[in-house]
This record gives sequence, C-alpha cells and structure tokens, in this order.
Amino acid sequence: MVDLSRRSVSPEYMDEASVDGTDVVYALQELEYVNRLLGGTRATLRALARCVKAAPGTVVDILDLGTGAGDIPVAIVQWARARAIEVRIVAVDFNPFICAWTRKRVADFPEIEVREGDVFALPFAPGSFDYVHCAMLLHHFPQAEAAHILCIMHALCRQALIANDLHRHPVAFHAIKWLTQLLSRSPMVKHDAPVSVLRGFQRSDLEELGRLSGLDGLSIERSWPFRFVMSVPK
Repeated sequence: MVDLSRRSVSPEYMDEASVDGTDVVYALQELEYVNRLLGGTRATLRALARCVKAAPGTVVDILDLGTGAGDIPVAIVQWARARAIEVRIVAVDFNPFICAWTRKRVADFPEIEVREGDVFALPFAPGSFDYVHCAMLLHHFPQAEAAHILCIMHALCRQALIANDLHRHPVAFHAIKWLTQLLSRSPMVKHDAPVSVLRGFQRSDLEELGRLSGLDGLSIERSWPFRFVMSVPK
C-alpha cells in the first residue's frame, strides 16, 4: 500500500543536475507528451489567459522556472502569436545537459531564451518580469523550500506568479505507474513519474505553502484531471 496521506520525500532521478544522455532525452520527450495529454500545458495557458492584459505594442516578459524540455514556453509563444501578443520568455533549468538540448529544441522560437540557473540564486532584479511561471517544479522540494520558491517568484514578477503542479491522488498514482510501465521507453520516467505523484500536493499542502510563504491573495484551483494551479496577483 502506498501512503498518500503526506508528501513523499523519495528522490527522483531528475533531481540530479548531472544526469544526461539518451535516457534524459527520452524522459524530456515523454514528459512533454504527458504535459500535453494530461492537461499540464492547458492548465498554464488557461491561467495566463485570465491574467495577461497586453496593450498593443507592449512586450509581455515571462520567466519560466524548471523549464525542462521548454514545451510549455513553446506553447505560450504559440498561444501568444495566435492573439498578436508579443512575448519574451526566459526559460531556466539547473541541468546543463537539459539546457543545451532545449536550446536546440526551441531554436525556431526566438522569443525564448534558455539559461542555466539555480532557482535559489537567480541573477534577476526584483520585478524583472511581468509573470513568473513554473510547472512540475515545486513537488521536487520540501514544503519550506517550495514556499521559498513562491516568495522568489513573487519578488521577480510585476503582475502575477503562476505555479502548476501535481495533485497527489490514488488514481493519478496507479494510472501513471501503469501507463509508464506499459508505454515508456525511459527507465527514468518509469521510476520518476509515480514518485512525482507521491511528492505532489493535496489542497491542504498548498494552503500550508500559502501560510509559509506569507503571500496574500493566493488562489488554488483544480485543473482536470490531476493538476493544481496556484496564482498570486500583484
């Protein structure tokens, strides 16, 4: 029996900044598919659509933390182009191999700049971006560090922060474990995907993050099937 009563502290392979090679590429490609198929990308785009108020001729600056394959920044650019909204996205990941691979993957999207960086030591001044976003990042950290990341995001944004992450739920756990064992080519994904769900959140965990971060106006929404989206306007 798995314990879903509290967030797991089991490590994921993707937590290591030194992981590289073919298995990481498989993992990035499959996680992009999971984001698209299971609603992670849609959750972010819906949140942005509610927030973004772009005047003609202005550029919307977005920081994406823990960008991975850069698939969500690409989706944001495609969404913005379709609405004649000009965006500029800085996409940050701590893994140098992932950054190098993602730069090639987003080469046709000049709106996106990929940078290597540590979320706790970012080289940006307060208020450098209109929106600061992360997807599937917070569950990699214990509660106190996740709350600290929310504070960092809030300090860096001018308009709002948006954080999209996993709902810790028994159906999500068993479904992703079964699907990855059946369909994944990546040992990393087969291990990390169900562990990610166990490290994910229930509403009470996110409410605790709100208290720990001390941020006013924290909104928590369920996004079908198994995502939560937090946002804090400024």
